[in-house]
Amino acid sequence: MQVIGNEETNKRTNVRERAQRRAIESTSLSDDGAGERVTEIVRSRLEDGSQRVIVTHAASELPADIVEHAFDALRYSTLVCAPGDDGDITLIGMTEPHDALLASIPWGAENALDELLSAARSRNVPVMLLPPAGSGPNGSS
Repeated sequence: MQVIGNEETNKRTNVRERAQRRAIESTSLSDDGAGERVTEIVRSRLEDGSQRVIVTHAASELPADIVEHAFDALRYSTLVCAPGDDGDITLIGMTEPHDALLASIPWGAENALDELLSAARSRNVPVMLLPPAGSGPNGSS
């Protein structure tokens, strides 16, 4: 039996493999337990073989292009985040766990994003800040 490579099949396989290395979860990011939940999600997904993990705020519906932008950004940074309308965090993505960093954030506070950025800076963790949902070419702003 001879196996012949099919370019279309190879493309579908590559897309499937790429999707399996990415994970997205949604949970509340606006209460004291958010840091612990995000840490647990990231660790679990990385242990399952994902390479890039995105966690979105359950109370926010994000456009697909923001989520895709986050996955792309994780190719260049170990941590990405996107602000919500009121200074909270609506999306956070990682390629590795950042337990101490997440534990230091006052989740649900108006300054949660500022605190995350400050804590990341003090720990020398590079962060890519995404535009707020609703901005940009496909957004409403």
